[in-house]
Amino acid sequence: MVPYSLKALWSAPILMTAIVIQHNFIENHSTTDEVPSERAGVNLELGKNRWLDLIRLSSKEACSS
Repeated sequence: MVPYSLKALWSAPILMTAIVIQHNFIENHSTTDEVPSERAGVNLELGKNRWLDLIRLSSKEACSS
């Protein structure tokens, strides 16, 4: 991961949320070679572009609420 320099304090929570999502839903873990959310039994049926599929899934959930 590339370290970022925060130019404004308000952007820190946004960046941290993205890092957590990346870790839990996008990338395989280095030791288990599995995505942590899938290892925990959460199967969201994400395709090749996992970020885009998460955004689409979240927008469907927001519209149905």
